[in-house]
Amino acid sequence: MNTDQQKNIEDAIDNLCENLVWTWAYYRALAGLHKLAKDSPKLLEPYPEFISCLYHGLFDALFLKLSHFVDSSKGASGIPSMFKLLRRYYLNDKSLIDQIKIDDKSLSEKTNMRKISNWRNQIVAHLSHTIHDSDFFNDNKLHLSEIQDLIIFFESMINTYSKKLLQRVNDTRYPSISVEQEISNMMRS
Repeated sequence: MNTDQQKNIEDAIDNLCENLVWTWAYYRALAGLHKLAKDSPKLLEPYPEFISCLYHGLFDALFLKLSHFVDSSKGASGIPSMFKLLRRYYLNDKSLIDQIKIDDKSLSEKTNMRKISNWRNQIVAHLSHTIHDSDFFNDNKLHLSEIQDLIIFFESMINTYSKKLLQRVNDTRYPSISVEQEISNMMRS
């Protein structure tokens, strides 16, 4: 493998890792807001419009970030793009190609990802008629724990390839660990 190919792989993984860092940050901000609303609802009562705006904006950003991982459109830096790159560079590495097939299949089978894609496509990126469809909201209901499981799934997949190809494990989860606590502290000040 030449240095340009190695750099392309590193860039692909780095782009996914940067997206993971922001995904974790948005998730943690939502989790912090949720915890504060549960533990101290009186603190939020004076700010209903602000909290609603913050809550919806964070979910929109989170759904967009999560959608980036499975975006297969031309020029996108999602996992499908990384797989395409790896298939081209490691054509003769049967073990890696087999792992890509397994992971590609598991990406397409993620039920929670389909729900997130529905939110992204029907509400966040394109304001469709489904905004008035109660069945949409019932059929695509997600809990924060389900979103967290999906983020962990992406993180694990990306780190598997990073470890194998770059001999590194990326710290994408912990840069934003204090966000939840900061929200609680900010609202209590």
